[in-house]
Amino acid sequence: MASADLSNRYTYPRILGYSVSLVLHITNMYNMLAFYEGEVLEDPFCMQVMYLSLGLSCDVLTITNHGKESSLLKSLKTIRDPLFTCLVWPYAFTVCVSFWTIFSYDRALILPPSVDKTITPITNHILHTSIVPIVLWELLFRHRSRPETHLGNLLTINLYAALYLVVIIVAFLEQGVWVYPILDKLYGTIHFYLFIGAAVVITNIFYKLQWYLTDLVWNRSEDTKKFL
Repeated sequence: MASADLSNRYTYPRILGYSVSLVLHITNMYNMLAFYEGEVLEDPFCMQVMYLSLGLSCDVLTITNHGKESSLLKSLKTIRDPLFTCLVWPYAFTVCVSFWTIFSYDRALILPPSVDKTITPITNHILHTSIVPIVLWELLFRHRSRPETHLGNLLTINLYAALYLVVIIVAFLEQGVWVYPILDKLYGTIHFYLFIGAAVVITNIFYKLQWYLTDLVWNRSEDTKKFL
């Protein structure tokens, strides 16, 4: 069965996942904009909302066009596919694992005391936990093929990491304060560079993990269908 046919088979479960996730994120975004101030709004949920909107648009267009690919649909897919592969998947796991690891050790290292009374547990889980089930749902219901080479994807991942680091450093130089308190604690020691390096390595590992899981889910699925 062709990749497109496998993907179209699970259009409606994906639409359900996109819709529920968008409602969750947009509702949370509204609450943050309405009640919170300052650095709280800097949490990285915009990428998730962008991807969910793209995914939903692609599937709605697929249904509208009865499975045929229009030029608009093809254009959206050229953005959707690398966005998920290079950024949404690996960084969802990196954010979740790093945030909750540091939070469990000392929440003041990842959440400034100034927002301690405004960030609710629900908000924390929407921003830093729900992102993992969302990408796993996508992996289960959208067939993807392993790329012939990972070089381009890895370059994209690490370029994004470098740009994000530049933004953090520029913010520090302008304001004199690190966005994340843990960086303030580590700055000036070798642990600062080890922390940054570990985050990059972990992100690359999570990138590779998606293809292992993709093969595990979809190859088994294809082998099962041969006997049905």
